[in-house]
Amino acid sequence: MLVDLNVSWPQNGYKDQVSDEELTKLKTTLSTLHTLGYSHIALNFTVNQSDKFPNNVRDMNPMQIDTRFKDLMETTGLKIYSRITLIIDDPSKGQSLSKISQAFDIVAALPVSEKGLGLATTSLDIDILTFNYGNRLPTILKHKNICNCVNRGVKVEIVYSYALRDIQQRRQFISNVRNVLRASRLRGIVVSSGAQSALECRNTLGVSSLLRTLGLTNDQCSRSQGENASLALLNGRLRNGSYKQVIVMGSGAGA
Repeated sequence: MLVDLNVSWPQNGYKDQVSDEELTKLKTTLSTLHTLGYSHIALNFTVNQSDKFPNNVRDMNPMQIDTRFKDLMETTGLKIYSRITLIIDDPSKGQSLSKISQAFDIVAALPVSEKGLGLATTSLDIDILTFNYGNRLPTILKHKNICNCVNRGVKVEIVYSYALRDIQQRRQFISNVRNVLRASRLRGIVVSSGAQSALECRNTLGVSSLLRTLGLTNDQCSRSQGENASLALLNGRLRNGSYKQVIVMGSGAGA
């Protein structure tokens, strides 16, 4: 089973609207990933944690996956999920995750400051820790912080599409990935595309070839796109479908 937990949703905030052209482009990207062998995909809505969120939980998720992608899922058999990535800068201005997590299958944190990284690795109830691999990391990653985060069940994400863009982002991607692998001791790694178009999609052989040059073994490459990514998805969905490890039967039909 191949899992991609990061396909970009074409909105930068709740004020933006999705056009028909953007939806068509997104469906083409999803179809391409299906052709490459992926079976479970998460659409990633990235928003600043300090932005104003809708008061109603139902309005927090703008994707409408069941209606907009119903035909695609029935035709291809793809399982499509929702993910929100919160850009965290100043923790004091952040939104509470209690409501946000009810509206999405996966919750991820993208820290852009040292304080934001400290919050994400210690107390936030998230599924994935990710970074902007096209820019410098917000601070030097410490083994203790990252591994404590991994021990809580949080996965550390590598987004390979940054390596496919311009040469400057490619250089920064290589540097950042090496720092992440060093700090995590190669534990809890998941690999996602972060694709904004079909041209940024790669099959498992292409992704593994890239990651092997940066320090991962073949077995670790396979787990990062399969087992580890599946666990991150499972943990996120269980947050809303279970209580103290008691699972509500029947609520995950078609999952």
